[in-house]
Amino acid sequence: MDPKVVIVSCTQKPPLKNSEVLLYQSFESGGMERFSTLDMVWNNSEGLPAVYNRKITEYAGSDVEFLAFVHDDVYIDDQKLCDKLKSAHTHLGFQIIGVAGAAVLNIKYPSLWHLMAERKHRRGFVHHSTGGTQTEATNFGPTPAEVIMMDGVFIAIHLPSILAAGWRFNENYKFHHYDISSCLDAFKMGLKMGVFPIHLIHLSSGLSSVTDKVWKESNDRFLAEYGPKEPQPQPQPQEPQA
Repeated sequence: MDPKVVIVSCTQKPPLKNSEVLLYQSFESGGMERFSTLDMVWNNSEGLPAVYNRKITEYAGSDVEFLAFVHDDVYIDDQKLCDKLKSAHTHLGFQIIGVAGAAVLNIKYPSLWHLMAERKHRRGFVHHSTGGTQTEATNFGPTPAEVIMMDGVFIAIHLPSILAAGWRFNENYKFHHYDISSCLDAFKMGLKMGVFPIHLIHLSSGLSSVTDKVWKESNDRFLAEYGPKEPQPQPQPQEPQA
């Protein structure tokens, strides 16, 4: 019997703009509705962690086995998603499952996961759109693999395990750094996280600039909560590619 999977996503667009939401397109055209349910939060103005945590509470006590939290600019191109989530949990023991992340993290400025992890410690892959119908794979490292944090573009949880542990997304962050902080919290709680070869296409190339005011404020908050206690130099980094 297939596990019951609910895909949760948020968008600022109203329901009448559903054809413009890439995740919605993949759900309808990719046949995803045959083995999962899409729970799309329209007209969203809240931070992602607040919405995600509310959904964890809403589905508690249901027969849902996995909640997959996915950004709205993602096209899921994997009709084996349910089987893969089941395998990641049953055979590898992953309670939180992603597509890209890091096995070791050196927390510093700028606090972007792929810059805080050495190349040898990065795991997983993500396809990115290069325009038109072409895509390009960003290969971070081997997968499946255990990690201590993962990119928020796709984070699935085994709902019974998460409810038992009492873990939730970190609501101190609305968008930037919510994924890193939430995963570090899970790691401290002893939850097992891992990336798995799930195929998806991410339309966004990631953060456009580390000089963005909102991102910098979030980065300062993250370093104050999770970073080294001694002041750290803040060099001018190269513009990252997510």
